[in-house]
Amino acid sequence: MLTTLDKFGRILIPKKIREHLGITSNSSLNVIEDGDRVVIERIKEEEPVIEKEGILVFTGKLSGDLQNLINTDRYRRANKLLFPGE
Repeated sequence: MLTTLDKFGRILIPKKIREHLGITSNSSLNVIEDGDRVVIERIKEEEPVIEKEGILVFTGKLSGDLQNLINTDRYRRANKLLFPGE
């Protein structure tokens, strides 16, 4: 597919190709100079959840306040144990 370089040095990857390769606005791409060619490769991101010894483990990056998430979950679990019928 033909595309052009704009005055800022950017190119537009056609929508059909972006959709086929799963490229979004936050995707990381590797640009390689290969002789007289420019090669653009999508960098595959690791899955945020992996299985480790039979247990699912989150390995991604958290956004937000981690300590607040932990405290909220502890409070929820404690209430469930202390007041099981509610």
